[in-house]
Amino acid sequence: MARLRRWLSLKKLNRKYDFAMSHDETGHTMLKFRLNLLNLILVILGIALLLIVITTFIIAFTPLREYIPGYTDTKLNREVYQLNLRADSLEREMMKRDVYFENMKKIVEGYDFAADSALATLSIYEPLPKGVTDTITLKKSVQDSLLRAEYEAQDHYNLFGDDYLPPTKPSSLVKNFFVPLNGTVINAYGPDRGHYGVDIASDGDQIINATLDGTVVFSTWSINDGYCIGIQHEDSYFSIYKHNATLLKKEGDYVKAGEAIAILGGSGDAETTEHLHFELWHNGIAINPAEYMTLNHPDVNN
Repeated sequence: MARLRRWLSLKKLNRKYDFAMSHDETGHTMLKFRLNLLNLILVILGIALLLIVITTFIIAFTPLREYIPGYTDTKLNREVYQLNLRADSLEREMMKRDVYFENMKKIVEGYDFAADSALATLSIYEPLPKGVTDTITLKKSVQDSLLRAEYEAQDHYNLFGDDYLPPTKPSSLVKNFFVPLNGTVINAYGPDRGHYGVDIASDGDQIINATLDGTVVFSTWSINDGYCIGIQHEDSYFSIYKHNATLLKKEGDYVKAGEAIAILGGSGDAETTEHLHFELWHNGIAINPAEYMTLNHPDVNN
């Protein structure tokens, strides 16, 4: 009985059917073909498979997929990824900048740099250890208080007023300032004319030396100052060396007095004569380097 049913089913699938198309008025046959039920099923499956292949090709290789809900442009995803990377990089740089200025603030407030040799490996962009920050104390002098009052009363962008009198030589336990460059002073210290250091000229590619032991706080280049390096010393002294040809130390390096830090040059503000602009500061106040070291002055006044 089961065999008979199977035979009848196969017979139905193999039964031929004529499909014809004829003209309505003349009755002329225009199209005629013969199919059985099995062939009709195979044709329908083939058409469905062809449609699937065409749809897959459109989605994978043509921009038409952007009009299909749920699909986006791969280029847009790539741009979003790159923007995220840039945002992360900017965030890291901003954090480094904040840490850098925070450390600068702690340095200016009077951190004792006598132990700098043990901290030479610290990065200027990393927060100072708690054991270090606990030793920072704010030192205020009479001159510093006068300067603060003068500064607050004047323009915030003007460090010294017109009638400002330079403070007396501050007392210090630091001795033996090292002359940064053996040469001749071509422009003396003059805060009344906005010149807070001395210009020293010399022949040849001379070495610039650190005037005291300390830590390099900045080592950079600018349009006005050229290659410039600044060193924080103990007892709140700070020295600046401008217009160098090249720098030999980087930020965070610990240097000894007399150690080479740069090479004499004429970089910055279109200078024609190779010279070193050297500044010495104490407790945030510019002081005359000639009062702390022996400098060669010309016979005529500059």
